[in-house]
Amino acid sequence: MGTDVFLCVITGRIEVASPMAGERINRIYDVEFPCLTKDVWDFLDINGNGYPVTDSDSDSSAPGGFTPRIEQNPCYELRKILSDGSFYYSTDFDLTSTLQGRGIRKSQQQLSVDRYHMDYMWNAFMMKEIIHFRNNLDDEPKQALDSNRFLTTVIRGFAESVKTTVGGKNARLTIVSKQSWKRTGTRFNVRGIDDDGNVANFVETECILNDGLHAFAYTQIRGSIPLFWEQDTALVSPKVQVTRSFDASQPVFEKHFANLNGKYGPVHIVNLLSKTKSSEVTLSRAYKEHFRALKEKTPDSLYFTDFDFHQETSKTYADADRVLRPLKPSLQDFGYFCYDLKENETIMEQQGVFRTNCLDCLDRTNVVQQVISRAALDEYMADFNMSKDDYSSPYVSNTGDVIESPVHAKHSVLWADHGDQISQIYTGTNALKSSFSRSGKMGFAGALSDATKSLSRIYINNFVDKGKQVVIDTLLGKNSNQMPVLIFDPVTEYLTDRLHQAEPEFTTFRDISIFAGTFNLSGASQGTSLAEWLFPEQLGTSYPDIYLVGFQEVIELNASSILKNDGSAGQYWKNAVQKQLDQGPGPHYVLLRSEYMSSILLLLFVKEDEMTNVTQVEGKSKKTGLGGMTANKGSVAIRFNYGSTSFCLFNSHLASGVTNTEERFNDFLTCWNGIRFSRNRLIKHHDNVVWTGDLNYRVSLPNEDTRALIEQGMLAKLLSYDQLGYEMKRHPELQGFTELPITFPPTYKFDKLSDNYDTSEKQRVPSWTDRIMFQGDEISQLYYQRAAGIRFSDHRPVFGSFSARVKLVNSERKHSLTRKFLQEYKSTAAKSSGSVLIELNVYSGDEDSFASSTWSSTNSAPTLIDLSAPSEDSERQSSEPPPPIPRRLPRRVPPPFDAREVSEMVRNEPELSGISSPIPMTDVASAGSSTSSTPISYSVMRPTRSRAGTSLPPLPPRESTTTATLSTANRPVPPVPRKSTSSSLVPPVLASNKEAHKVPPLVPVKPKSLNVFYSELETDTANEASQAVQQNSPPPNQWMPMAPTKRR
Repeated sequence: MGTDVFLCVITGRIEVASPMAGERINRIYDVEFPCLTKDVWDFLDINGNGYPVTDSDSDSSAPGGFTPRIEQNPCYELRKILSDGSFYYSTDFDLTSTLQGRGIRKSQQQLSVDRYHMDYMWNAFMMKEIIHFRNNLDDEPKQALDSNRFLTTVIRGFAESVKTTVGGKNARLTIVSKQSWKRTGTRFNVRGIDDDGNVANFVETECILNDGLHAFAYTQIRGSIPLFWEQDTALVSPKVQVTRSFDASQPVFEKHFANLNGKYGPVHIVNLLSKTKSSEVTLSRAYKEHFRALKEKTPDSLYFTDFDFHQETSKTYADADRVLRPLKPSLQDFGYFCYDLKENETIMEQQGVFRTNCLDCLDRTNVVQQVISRAALDEYMADFNMSKDDYSSPYVSNTGDVIESPVHAKHSVLWADHGDQISQIYTGTNALKSSFSRSGKMGFAGALSDATKSLSRIYINNFVDKGKQVVIDTLLGKNSNQMPVLIFDPVTEYLTDRLHQAEPEFTTFRDISIFAGTFNLSGASQGTSLAEWLFPEQLGTSYPDIYLVGFQEVIELNASSILKNDGSAGQYWKNAVQKQLDQGPGPHYVLLRSEYMSSILLLLFVKEDEMTNVTQVEGKSKKTGLGGMTANKGSVAIRFNYGSTSFCLFNSHLASGVTNTEERFNDFLTCWNGIRFSRNRLIKHHDNVVWTGDLNYRVSLPNEDTRALIEQGMLAKLLSYDQLGYEMKRHPELQGFTELPITFPPTYKFDKLSDNYDTSEKQRVPSWTDRIMFQGDEISQLYYQRAAGIRFSDHRPVFGSFSARVKLVNSERKHSLTRKFLQEYKSTAAKSSGSVLIELNVYSGDEDSFASSTWSSTNSAPTLIDLSAPSEDSERQSSEPPPPIPRRLPRRVPPPFDAREVSEMVRNEPELSGISSPIPMTDVASAGSSTSSTPISYSVMRPTRSRAGTSLPPLPPRESTTTATLSTANRPVPPVPRKSTSSSLVPPVLASNKEAHKVPPLVPVKPKSLNVFYSELETDTANEASQAVQQNSPPPNQWMPMAPTKRR
């Protein structure tokens, strides 16, 4: 966050699910973000607004009664969202996979980052550098790190287990849902699909039943309609807009289902959109059109069922069972996953999946998925000849009450809880129709509850979701100013350096041409040919790679037209431009994106054979009319990447009026800073920017003088009175733009169907209101002109051509070189000598043993860090004393204990206060020069008395040197650092009784090693001490880590 580094620590969790024996899922209910670079928020409680909770009556206030204000914690919003109960983790198994995918036998469940499904790993950005470091390790270190379970996978969704009975046997029913983060966000901010085939609100749901004999699992998926579409946030009947043409959407549509087929097998689409609501009808029609095109290519991998949920369940939601009739063939063909727990063998696997969607993929989808899940559960229990009373659907008792079997009752409750949780994530409220899902009936109370939820959603969508979207983007690292915490990794540094040197091998540069045009239609509903504008003579035979076409005043700017606007005018001009391009002499162009806001329209066309290079296409708009309330003025923008080069094209219609220059600049500034794309990118964050539109800047001269200069052809003198030229010198925000010199007469205002400037009563001053400008280091404008022959508007269209240099990266070649350089580094590192392998002895015992500062008997696996250091043999042979350890700076936690530091202390300070009878340095020297391989031992220090006033326990007795192994009651000690090439140098450890040696905690840091040990014998003379050393000479002992003292 900014320049500070924070560590996210899970401090509150509760176990909520256990699908199989030994598999535990924990829900996170609290996290903390300790700052590693500041101590401002240490040991402080943070309130809901991110500020520390302080006591106004405390003594910490400054003189004069002033309490210093502590800055806001920048992670408080992240803490709120991570603590909302929708995040889960497990250290027992891979939570990102299904039961069928990960297997049930323990030998199949080895935790490995290689097997994680990154789509569901919500902490992927936080773990990015650690995972990258892990992937660069060799196989053994990689397995050691995975087995230590240091890399935690966090999912977002739902998980819950309940106990039930099936066939008279106890069973456990579990539902686990995982939402993908690849295209995540709130309801109206994220819709449809992206260029990588990821859809909004994509959720994988798995229902698991474990009865002790068999394990049943059934998986379903849901996700937004895989088209490029958006929906506004209007309070009543928000409109749906498909933003890309069929040709531009079909490749991404096919990519989405290719990914699903590769993971799940055949996919059966269950479309729940209405057949009567106009917004849903348009979307559903486009959905089926894309499906039919794909079905012709892959007839056996995709199926489609239309089920108008509202029409079919108009009488009762119980009629949702009707959806099973058309789904029955696929339900039987797909099967389910079943595993025999006694024989340890797989009986059946699920061979396909149902993909259900409505508009939001929430309420209707949840009811239908519940019906399908129950049908699959019934099929499983019927196949295993269980009693029908144990699995039958709800029935009516003699009293007329609807009674469900135990397993179905639990199943309904779980699905209701599941629907509420998924709805909370996407909309901020519980799911509609949840009362029916929970109890099987819908009463007045349920209908009233749904109405309340709908009103809450309207408020949340309009006033809360935008802020929540920013927090989600921050968590996922999608903001443009975010960067991960870097880990020192020489492998990565080596690869980066080598790839930079080899960049010409996988990178190419080329020049592309862009046509940009702007035209104020003045509300014209139809017009003549646009060929003179779109295919000017300056083009010749070199046709642009990209067409950028902007319109203003697509409708007349009056209240009636704006209120009645249904988008038909924008659709007309979209079709008109597409038709003109199709009839032109050039290649075929595809409409890749259109952005329409009331009266402003922006179209992006790309050559058909260049579409693969154009990715990450987005569109945004910003109103500026009446202070941002109306769309008669404002801007629309489209951004995209061409290869690795980013472009932003925006089309504006600014405030009118001769003297309103400040209003025009304010409109520009509002759009410049207010249009935000994903990852929090502004217009200025792009490599190249093209700005077109009716900017409404006028000529500051009287009407008669202006027209006289035009007739005389003195355009250069007239341009000296152009308001935009003056504003570009005044405002730094405009100084970055460049405009080619204008060589054509003013484009406004003409009498319609005439070349005469305004002859009406208002006699408006002719001006260059229609402009095209650009900024960027690798873009230049080739020409700039107007189309004088198009006269059906009071403006003349303006056009320009640009040349931009773009960077194209061959990803396959780059990955190939990366693997090659990685192997080179590993082979070079393997030949180097003096590599010391440091063990990461991560605590793996229980909490009680950790609280008493006792280490687990299982040492963690070695590896992870290779340090270049001299070998132990060379240290033994060296007669020189070890170099002095530099004094460390003061820190809150003392550094690890070092045996060499103690040795140096004894040499320099023979009269230490902690040694009752110090060993003479002559004996020390003689002992140090002994040929014996066992190190000498010193009584160096004694623990201080604890704060509680309790006396210290006696020091452990000295062990005999004949002791070769540890007893079961001994406390294990981490081994000393050793060379990775030999295990013979690891010395035996010293045995000691942990009950007889309990030392009050001093420091919370684990030392490297300690080549001395305690002794309860305090010699009175130096000879006795020397004799004790020579007689016993045990192997080196090590200190255990100390737990920190609790804060009072």
